[in-house]
Amino acid sequence: MTADLFVELGIILALVLANALFAGAEIALVTVRTGRLEELADQGVGGARAALKLKHQPERLLATIQVGITVIGATAAAVGGASVAERLAPLIARVDWLREQADEIALGIVIALVSYLSIVLGELVPKSIALRSAEPFALLVARPLLALSSLVRPIVTFLTMSSNVVLKPFGDRTTFAETRYSAEEIQQLVEDAKKSGSLHPDAADIASRALVFPDLTASEVMVPRHQLVMLPLAAPMAEIHRIIIARPHTRLPVYDESPDDVVGYVNIKDLATRSWERGDISLQEVMRPPHFVPTSKLAGDLLSEMRRLHVPISIVIEEQGGLAGLITIEDLLEELVGTIETEHAKEAPPYVREREGSWVVSGSLPIRELNRELNLDLPEEGDWNTLAGLFIHQAGRIPKAGEQERLPDGTVLEVLEASPRRIRTLRVKAPEGHAELQASAS
Repeated sequence: MTADLFVELGIILALVLANALFAGAEIALVTVRTGRLEELADQGVGGARAALKLKHQPERLLATIQVGITVIGATAAAVGGASVAERLAPLIARVDWLREQADEIALGIVIALVSYLSIVLGELVPKSIALRSAEPFALLVARPLLALSSLVRPIVTFLTMSSNVVLKPFGDRTTFAETRYSAEEIQQLVEDAKKSGSLHPDAADIASRALVFPDLTASEVMVPRHQLVMLPLAAPMAEIHRIIIARPHTRLPVYDESPDDVVGYVNIKDLATRSWERGDISLQEVMRPPHFVPTSKLAGDLLSEMRRLHVPISIVIEEQGGLAGLITIEDLLEELVGTIETEHAKEAPPYVREREGSWVVSGSLPIRELNRELNLDLPEEGDWNTLAGLFIHQAGRIPKAGEQERLPDGTVLEVLEASPRRIRTLRVKAPEGHAELQASAS
């Protein structure tokens, strides 16, 4: 009996290891680069062509893996529940005070053992190995997986048809190739790869930013109205020179009667060239037409639109038609790669460490950037985008210097500098025991 028990436990272990191959294969084949596989295939490396075929047929790949994992899991459960537990129960019954519950205890032990092996050896370990060594893992499993995909094709077809019958009343269809990872899960994979060293920290940061970029709106990315440098249409050249020297920018919006009446923008290079050639000129001679977008415009759509139209800046308009702010291509790129400093940049950093657990922060700093850089969890959903906006929302008014607000998570915001119209700087005090912020400040 004991020998049979070990044989059946060996069968369960073998099934778990088979599950591990499927779990690791999914991660490896999804992660490995197609370009790298093409190089290996040209070099005649074994398994590369099979891996390429699976990469080019995601429906076939994911269907085979899903069928394999499901069948293996069901088989392991059947073997464990029906056979191993039955053989284990007599051994437990030898203990007098466990005899009456021997069957239940044996089943519980088998469930715990199979679950443990399935999670650790069948999922976590192979996925971790596949993430670190995607290329060799993919080459190892590609050929047998491709052969298996041909064998299970009739099963996949039958399962797909059955699912579609059930889903038809709901107006849906099943597909194995649909997205299997949420943005949050992909974010976690990126973080894991960064921590393990298999992904460069800068690449991981760009990937993390790219995952949230499509959900950002123009109002969250724009330079707000009160920070804009603008040129009056009727301004004489002397005033234009003064403005440009005081606040050098490559492109400046031009307004007619009021800042809400934006009529175009000028490129300083065009202005300087024409001015050198002819001396005194008007802005209308070098002004280019404006490109208007609403505050609700999604950043991903806006980037595609500006690239397609060859537009370097966009004027962001409120619902009532007033000027809300301005967005440049550089602003959108900075959301993906981080701050891009130029040789003219002289502004102070948006946040400065004051003491452990405390930072001095610019009121215009976006909440999402503060959360990302200082590992905070300040609320981002609301009618505010910046730290100053969050404070004003909490206080219900524009505060004076020295006033404080405590957020629900224990974070304390203190106004350091404010005018009657806006908050310039604040102090952010982390909640007690906020290890993440403590670590980032060290």
